[in-house]
Amino acid sequence: MSGTLYGLGVGPGDPELLTLKAKAILEQVPVLAVPVSQRGEASLALQVVRPFIRPGQEIMNLFMPMTRDQAYLERSWDAAAAEMLAALGAGKDVAFLTLGDASLYSTYSYLMERLQKLKPDLQIVTVPGITSFAAAAARLNVPLAVGDEPLAVIPALKDPAVLKEYLSLFPNLVLMKVARRYDAIVTVLEEAGVAGQAFLASRCGQPGESFSRDLTAGKGKKQDYLSLIIVKGATNKDDC
Repeated sequence: MSGTLYGLGVGPGDPELLTLKAKAILEQVPVLAVPVSQRGEASLALQVVRPFIRPGQEIMNLFMPMTRDQAYLERSWDAAAAEMLAALGAGKDVAFLTLGDASLYSTYSYLMERLQKLKPDLQIVTVPGITSFAAAAARLNVPLAVGDEPLAVIPALKDPAVLKEYLSLFPNLVLMKVARRYDAIVTVLEEAGVAGQAFLASRCGQPGESFSRDLTAGKGKKQDYLSLIIVKGATNKDDC
């Protein structure tokens, strides 16, 4: 009998933010599959659940390079899916660990799709996790949205100029993976007059976490890869 695939969102980094369901699964599965972006490096997701790892539990490191080479990514996902399928085919349950939520911008989604094609009858259980921006909003005591306000969650902006359109459409925005184009993003927020209504969170829930309400002060400085910006009240600026 084939094993069950579990996709576990382990939250932003604080082990105390792990859900009870994810903890229960961690304590019974024989194999933990963890993504690593460089061979030999430690998995951030694995560090989150380390307090719950059992002696003898198998750790399957899956190479997931940080690259824009789509063909290379596809080959890596295929290799990872094949390795997981071998364990599942041997009757072992496998839990794939991912930071944040398993269904939001996660490599797990690509792997799940491949495994479903390779084995259509595979039993899959996806467990949601607390997102980094939900944790950041809680730490800042800032609501992500209230009433019937919409909220836009925007991944890494290739062209920060398009942010102007988002600012005109949504009163609340979460900008993820902002490190690469931080200065350009903050410039757009300054020009729109909402930089003072934005918050920067880096490594929320992890060692070295930091928060700032002064985005301009961070310009010209290297930002952590795990950084995001929450923008509040963008479309209401002209109504004041």
